[in-house]
Amino acid sequence: MNRIIKSMSIFIIMLSLSFSTLYAQTKDDVVNTYNKGVEQASTDVKAAVATFMDALKMAEAVGADADDIKQLVESQLPALQNKYASELANAKNYDEAIVNFEKAIELAQQYGDEKTEAKAKKILPQIYFSLGNSYYKKDDFENALSYLDNALKYKPDYAKVYLIKGLAYKKQGSVDEMLEALDLAIENGNATDDTKTANTAGKVAGDFLLSKGNKAVQAGNYDEAIELLNRATNYEPKQANTYYLLTVAHNKTSNWDASIAAANEGLTLEDDTNDAKAKFFFELGNAYMGKGDNASACSAFKNAAYGNYTDNANYQIETVLKCE
Repeated sequence: MNRIIKSMSIFIIMLSLSFSTLYAQTKDDVVNTYNKGVEQASTDVKAAVATFMDALKMAEAVGADADDIKQLVESQLPALQNKYASELANAKNYDEAIVNFEKAIELAQQYGDEKTEAKAKKILPQIYFSLGNSYYKKDDFENALSYLDNALKYKPDYAKVYLIKGLAYKKQGSVDEMLEALDLAIENGNATDDTKTANTAGKVAGDFLLSKGNKAVQAGNYDEAIELLNRATNYEPKQANTYYLLTVAHNKTSNWDASIAAANEGLTLEDDTNDAKAKFFFELGNAYMGKGDNASACSAFKNAAYGNYTDNANYQIETVLKCE
């Protein structure tokens, strides 16, 4: 009986030693795997990331005794993942880069690496914008808008994204969406000192509304024209032709005072030559004549008697109003 107990005691001791040796080897394996990842980081970042992930799993399996190695891996893994994503982006492998930047953000948030998280979130919207702009140039507006919207998830004040969205909506004929996007491009461009983008967005919106307003005037839809042209002045307040078309539209609807105001504003913006200003003075003459202010009408028509307006202005002066 004593012999059996003695044999069991020896077995238990040997088994304990065996587990102790296995435990030590497992921790050593964690260290060796970590060191391998460090060596790979300078030559093969993708492999280093995979090796660090292995080291992390091994450390978690070992437990508290490997916590120091686990912390080392966690402190370096997000930056290493971000470096790999950057390599993919530099190689123009953008779709893979996106996946790996998002993984870098996930790891950075998990392990409290705010610096790496910020870096990834700065680059990722630029990639989404680049892809969105590329699809826009190919007239693939569905993909363009999808990538651009993803860019805004990471950078909501990205003015250039709103500009390209506006241009995409313009080509699709979605006027309300276009103007909404362009308004956001202006707002965020001015707020982030990207005045170039803000100014471009304003010009796109202003020119679009001016063109629509001009077509409405030509079609005789004067109330619609007035609405469109007034909106155009909000984007491009120094566009002389907008005020000329407003002058015409107001005259056609007998809004004499509004016509006079638009003409006077346009005259301050028009080229300072008699020929260029003649069209404004001719419409001013019509507005004053509509109000019954013949003296002011005569004065305006005399200033309109230049270039293409000479004959019509003289007819009003000599035949209609019989100006002195």
